Amino acid sequence: MATSLAPIGLGLVGAMAGVPIAAVAYGTGESGPLRLPAGWWAGSPARPTEVIVTVLLTAATAAVTGSVMPPGVTLPAFWIFAVVGVGLAIIDVRCRRLPHRLTGALWVSSGLFFLVAALVGSDVGPLLRAACAGAAAGAVMLTIALALPGQLGLGDVVFVGAIAFNLGWLSWQAAASGLLAGLVLQGFVGIALSRRRADRANAVPMGPALVAGWLLAVVLAR
Repeated sequence: MATSLAPIGLGLVGAMAGVPIAAVAYGTGESGPLRLPAGWWAGSPARPTEVIVTVLLTAATAAVTGSVMPPGVTLPAFWIFAVVGVGLAIIDVRCRRLPHRLTGALWVSSGLFFLVAALVGSDVGPLLRAACAGAAAGAVMLTIALALPGQLGLGDVVFVGAIAFNLGWLSWQAAASGLLAGLVLQGFVGIALSRRRADRANAVPMGPALVAGWLLAVVLAR
């Protein structure tokens, strides 16, 4: 019974977290530091419909994550990734940026919970695998970003590394499948939008596709 209630509880908490996530996501500009805006507790400056959509998304991703991940020390790391990932996706769509404070927070939160789990379980193997996956994915993306200026931003590089780090705790396969799914989805979105003349000159934000790939990998990993 407790196990069946966990996804509901995590989904409800995710819904509550969606309000400040909406405030941050819709209060972030194309440049400048990331700040918690005034009225964040009510979702301001996001409009009511935007707050509702964000709350529904954070609730859904949090509930799905809670339904497939077993209870344990690392569960909060995946819950945080689910909720913050929604905010990053919205910011990327609106502003074409992935703020380092949020992507860095995903690295830090995952790292802290993974470290505690490794110490409690006396097994550093998953932590080392996660670190190697994150570093490798980040290095590959950085190389691509440097080779193709203007196609990828440093925010994309850091976010991809965070995804690989988080999924790497589960397995190499989860990290690879999550990134591959996100990149394939990104490709389909890019092809679809390239048919619209107004979007041809604009870079397609990677955030939503990457978050979707991460969530798919989490579901398939369990």
